[in-house]
Amino acid sequence: MINKTLSACFFISVIVSSSTCGTVKKTENLPQITSPQVYAVKAPAAGNYPQGLFKYPYKAKSLAEEQFTQTLEWSPRVSKTFGTDTKYTATLTLDPVSAKHTFEGTTLADVMGLPADGVENISVETRGRSLVVRIGFEKTANENSAAQIVFSDDFDGTSLDPDKWDLCPEWDRQGRSSWRDDMVSVSGGYLRLKFIKDTALGRTKSRNSFLVNNWIRAGAIRTRKKDGYILYDNSYGYYEARIKFPSVSGTWGAFWLMSPTEHLLGDEGVDGTEIDIVETIHNEIGQYNAALNWNGYDNKHKGVGSGAWPVNIYDGGFHIFALDWSPSEYVFSVDGVEFWRVDGGGKFKNAGINQNPNYIKLTVEGSEWTGNIPPNFTEDEMLVDYVRVYNQPKNGS
Repeated sequence: MINKTLSACFFISVIVSSSTCGTVKKTENLPQITSPQVYAVKAPAAGNYPQGLFKYPYKAKSLAEEQFTQTLEWSPRVSKTFGTDTKYTATLTLDPVSAKHTFEGTTLADVMGLPADGVENISVETRGRSLVVRIGFEKTANENSAAQIVFSDDFDGTSLDPDKWDLCPEWDRQGRSSWRDDMVSVSGGYLRLKFIKDTALGRTKSRNSFLVNNWIRAGAIRTRKKDGYILYDNSYGYYEARIKFPSVSGTWGAFWLMSPTEHLLGDEGVDGTEIDIVETIHNEIGQYNAALNWNGYDNKHKGVGSGAWPVNIYDGGFHIFALDWSPSEYVFSVDGVEFWRVDGGGKFKNAGINQNPNYIKLTVEGSEWTGNIPPNFTEDEMLVDYVRVYNQPKNGS
């Protein structure tokens, strides 16, 4: 462990362009980024997933509001989980967003948020206008650590836990539905996402009679507040939810992960991917899918989806939907049965494995391309028994 209140020169090597600990002479006449706050990097533990970051803005807002992005690399490389009896080094690269800023002149003492637990040494080095922080950790144990649940909610109360969830903004969705706060409730040990056919609301949204007659008002929540503050996010992990989905044509429920950097272009989703663990699209004929979406949602958008339905999830019961997300692949399953595995490449439109943290969403919506809502339909609900995120793979995945 490093005591940061003690002399950084004594305990930690600071490498900065032929300078020692102290003042660093700048070679460019550019404004210096001062007191950078780095993403919290945890010490490796044998058996656990690593953390991931790739060109990630610390506050998870638009790059225009950020001074720098962060990329995290592990050495030796981690393909699934941390190994036993291994010393790992985390390298954080901080790149200025604007060409008008630099990290030249930054020393170790300037960097905020560096870890202490399990750390053997830390060094910083300026590389051009960027800053490279290397964190050497103590050797991992000689056996895997016990698995832990790092996020969970069993919905045992009578309202959403505000420390974990917020209602999604009251947006119109897919041209035929609207998220509304009054469609979300918690009772009987379940999260209840209600959806109601609402032609009156539809008439305020469209003059198209087809859309009006098939408009729904629906519930949606996420681990991100309406003001943009993220309550919980995570990169690699094992995500699981037990859900009862109704079967109503023209509508679908979903358990999914959303990246605030999904709109970034050029890195095939490594820099941000929407990960749909399950969507009940075309539920009226027994179908559902997992999907990946990246490069935003306009003409640069890319996406790929699954096509297998190994379990009947519309039998009126609850089913467990899971994602094993590691640095090398996504594995999707229902009731422990794998139905889609993605490891990148041309088969998956060159989908890269997202390295950035995502937040969680549970939603219901409707769309014109999913068909007509039954004429006699009035209302139904999606029930969620629990949501859990583990720091290790589960069920031998």
